[in-house]
Amino acid sequence: MKKVIIRFIFIALLISVTLTLLPTGVIASDFGWDTGEQANINFKTNPVPSWLQVFSQGVKIDEAATICHPFDRGRFHWVGNIYQLKDGKWIKLPTVEKWIPTTEGQYSACADVKEAGIYILLAYYDGPTLTPTPTPDLSGDWNTGIEVTIDTAKNPIPSWLQLFAKGVEVNGKTRICHPFKFGLYGWVGEIRQLKDGTWVKLNTSTEWLPTKEGTYTACAYAPEAGTYALFGYLK
Repeated sequence: MKKVIIRFIFIALLISVTLTLLPTGVIASDFGWDTGEQANINFKTNPVPSWLQVFSQGVKIDEAATICHPFDRGRFHWVGNIYQLKDGKWIKLPTVEKWIPTTEGQYSACADVKEAGIYILLAYYDGPTLTPTPTPDLSGDWNTGIEVTIDTAKNPIPSWLQLFAKGVEVNGKTRICHPFKFGLYGWVGEIRQLKDGTWVKLNTSTEWLPTKEGTYTACAYAPEAGTYALFGYLK
């Protein structure tokens, strides 16, 4: 009995030490960065260029350091760069992709940061493209609002754009998101608002949403009540 009690105490101490080593409020499985603390980034006020994809949460660093984040897609035609958010702009840092020696090895993107600040991993695709079928699945899967059919004959879209989903109607300002798997294959997603018969482009981010398996998604902030739709084009 005494041995069992000692064993439980040892396990409790081990868990306490492990939690102490993690950044405050961060779960090791969903943070990714090897140092620093989680930083929530407002992509509405700090949008990333449309040709870049978001591949990490933000990280806050308090001093100069080497920072790394897992980047397995770097082995599959994706080019990753770590950026610093400074004065409202995203500044690219020299970034190397390499294997980090762990038990199984982990392909990662790393950079030497020279100062305290907020950083993120962004990437772009530089490989073969995946062409959508002539009539992609337009079933729709918006995170909010009421899905509607888009009449492209009545409200034509620019010739270089491809419609990727049913539209959505919302009744006020809100964040709208829709799965966008083609963003992983060189396509740039754009959410647009139908206004006075014209499709007006919104600042759109493409990112992984933390679900059980992860869903690659295009998101934007709808500025008002109205009709919106997801489009895409090959860069």
